[in-house]
Amino acid sequence: MSMSTSILRPVVMPPELIGHPAPCDLFNASGVLLLRAGALIVHGRRDPSQPLRFLCPAAFAARISHAHPARELSRIAATLADISERIARNAHVSASELRELARDLLEVWLLDADACLGFARLGRFARSSVRHAIHVALLALESGSASGLPSQNLTTLAGAALSMNLPRFALHDEMFDLSGAPDDAQRRGIGEHPIESARLLRRLGKDYEDWVPAVICHHENVDGSGYPGGLRGASIPLTARILRVADTLAARLSGRKARAPVYWNLNHAGDASLLTRHVFGADLARLDKSLVNQLMRALGPFPPGSLVRLSNRELAVVTRRRFGSASQPRQVVAIADTFGRPLEAPMFRATGPGLLAIRAYAQDESGRHHAHNWGRAWGYEL
Repeated sequence: MSMSTSILRPVVMPPELIGHPAPCDLFNASGVLLLRAGALIVHGRRDPSQPLRFLCPAAFAARISHAHPARELSRIAATLADISERIARNAHVSASELRELARDLLEVWLLDADACLGFARLGRFARSSVRHAIHVALLALESGSASGLPSQNLTTLAGAALSMNLPRFALHDEMFDLSGAPDDAQRRGIGEHPIESARLLRRLGKDYEDWVPAVICHHENVDGSGYPGGLRGASIPLTARILRVADTLAARLSGRKARAPVYWNLNHAGDASLLTRHVFGADLARLDKSLVNQLMRALGPFPPGSLVRLSNRELAVVTRRRFGSASQPRQVVAIADTFGRPLEAPMFRATGPGLLAIRAYAQDESGRHHAHNWGRAWGYEL
């Protein structure tokens, strides 16, 4: 089976195709066949303004949609870096720029959340501060969506994540590369950055007032040990508690020069509570546990972007989650052979009973494949 016919990717069905024969097989978000090629596409929803979303073979998806999440996240990253540099120079930042960026991020996440999460973990970013902001925003969207927050609140979450460290991106980059303890100036910057970020948003205009509570409280802990206010429990806004969990998880997954990343552990993959304790460790006492558990359920034991070693010794990447199941991911794509040589094209691999098995997580091998075209693993750039 060729890569182009076996790897599925999401599309939003163009209105002009509704009422016409399907150009290819169409599947739901769980990979279950809904319509065979040639069957009539019927909207079938009470609200015809709501878009129809399907999964379809990647080769056909490219004919229906030109969307490319990896490219879009790269554009968002470049724009965010440019905004931070203008802030550092006291140059002009328009009142609408950050909100438009948050909406763009929400839109690309809604199109293909799995590809976004995978690229945030595996893709190349010029600055660690920018990667972290985007990764936190995507994890916050996962948590906020699982909490049932409406679209307006999801935009707030995305925007707060993108802006929570914005005046101090340079400090974040310093801390990422720091081997020892921070000096006095760095410690002051760490303690002051939530208030500085909130001050920046208020300077940009009243349109950002709904972001401020999440930003100013994103380092508060439910046990009262956080800053700047030492707030406890429900006195911390829900959006800030979501950001705190997402911020912690993103930091643990990426690590820094002085602290190795925390990788998913296959021995704990079948037990959600063990896996959660393994990943979050002592931080669990400081975080909203219900939100931690909710986010870990949303990501599952094989989050998109997880590198795994298969029973045939190939290196593969998990590209699609299996919602509602803790046993196996829904889609795994091989990217390197048993000798570590990159495959000419990513190849779908069926996993499960009687098929290939996942023998180990292999996230520590990501550095060897830093130049890989990750978009292809999700069915983009065929």
